[in-house]
Amino acid sequence: MNLRQLELFISLAKNPNISQVAKENFLTQSAVSVALKGLEQDLGVQLFDRLNRRLALNPHGRTFMRNLEPALQNLNEVLRIFEGDNMNGELVVGASSTIADYILPQIMFEFEDRYPNVTIKTVFTNPHDIAEGLEQGDIDIGLVETEIDSPDLEFIRLCKDELFVVSSDDDFAKEGPYSIEELLNKKWVLREPGAGSRDTFTYYMGDYMKDLRIVMEMHHTVSIKRVLQNPDTLSCLSPFAIQRELEHGELFRVPLRNMQLIRHFYAVMHRDKYRTRLMETFYHAVESYLGTDRQIFSEE
Repeated sequence: MNLRQLELFISLAKNPNISQVAKENFLTQSAVSVALKGLEQDLGVQLFDRLNRRLALNPHGRTFMRNLEPALQNLNEVLRIFEGDNMNGELVVGASSTIADYILPQIMFEFEDRYPNVTIKTVFTNPHDIAEGLEQGDIDIGLVETEIDSPDLEFIRLCKDELFVVSSDDDFAKEGPYSIEELLNKKWVLREPGAGSRDTFTYYMGDYMKDLRIVMEMHHTVSIKRVLQNPDTLSCLSPFAIQRELEHGELFRVPLRNMQLIRHFYAVMHRDKYRTRLMETFYHAVESYLGTDRQIFSEE
């Protein structure tokens, strides 16, 4: 049984004239007859009565027609999704904290506003879990703040993100730059180990981490920003996460001497995954959003 046989059956059900159906479908009459006979053999029932060399739907044929026609219409609609320039489908995007909270929402809004037939499902977790989801095929494209060692994944660098040490004390910030040794005894409020900003901070701090006074480790950046209103507290955060606070004078960058905390954002996909048009278009939307004009404060 094939799609062509089903289409010819519907044509014959609506117009039981083999010669006309053959002409409309650019086939011979014998080809139409063979297709109909093959369909009936596959179903194990006769669909038409042959009465005086004419075709007439029998009860089996009427039942088959009643159920087949809407199903075939639905199938044709599904097939049209993948034709032409229409952007359709579902995309599963995994994103780690900073991207998920402060970058991806606007990208998704703009993308779904432009392509209303697209559905984007999100998985917000740490880079290691996103890598696992990509490897297992549960995630189509990941957006992360660090590279993960995996031979199955391809990482594409998007833009630079220079993390800031920040305080709510403007006077203290203006007295910088500070060496990192001068800041070790401050009350540090950091993301939990495994978070992208925490991993970057730990990498650059090196042996200084063992002497750092960490008073709190938190899972959400918004909680850290609230705690930073207390005296003598410091944190290390992405400027994407604190753009509003920096602009409104609620947090201030504490300049460091001889240290820059630089990381990069990456798009990541499985090397063997088929790159659909939807995946490629979404990747380019992310790439465009994170262009040089979006690298807020990172060139200062």
